[in-house]
Amino acid sequence: MLSLELPEHRREDYANPWGPVVAGSLKGRVSGVQGLICVGDVVSRYCLELLGVVESLVLVYDRRTRRVEAVEGLDTAGFKRITLVNRRGTLSLEAYRVLCDIVGGRGLRVALEVVGEEDMVALAAIACLREGWAVVYGIPGVGACIVGYSALNARMAQTRILQLKPHSER
Repeated sequence: MLSLELPEHRREDYANPWGPVVAGSLKGRVSGVQGLICVGDVVSRYCLELLGVVESLVLVYDRRTRRVEAVEGLDTAGFKRITLVNRRGTLSLEAYRVLCDIVGGRGLRVALEVVGEEDMVALAAIACLREGWAVVYGIPGVGACIVGYSALNARMAQTRILQLKPHSER
């Protein structure tokens, strides 16, 4: 499996939120958004409240919260389920491709279950955004960051992906 790894000396560059941070319900926070990608188990749970608000909803989760097995699963009934492998601290090229293929679709309900860790997948989600779409990703212990589409956000994410290095199997 091909993947890109975040170099240790760049971790701090990726730590700051890309947009407004909210705590609690996302209702009223994503008005005007047609498609939403929700990255993280807790965030995905909150995004399920938006089923009647957004046209397309993509959940990206790994069944872990703060690296601990999640107590309850997500109710993904009615969602197309896809399983991806994405190792901790990496971005798999498969996850990147799958997200870019999904974004822009209409009336989608997709649940991407990640074997490994989903954190870096948020970067691919932002890079793949199109007009009318947004990404919400969790910040443990703080809340959720909402990143709407803009050419600048997409280019910044693409630039950060180019800063990653090929993952070497150890």
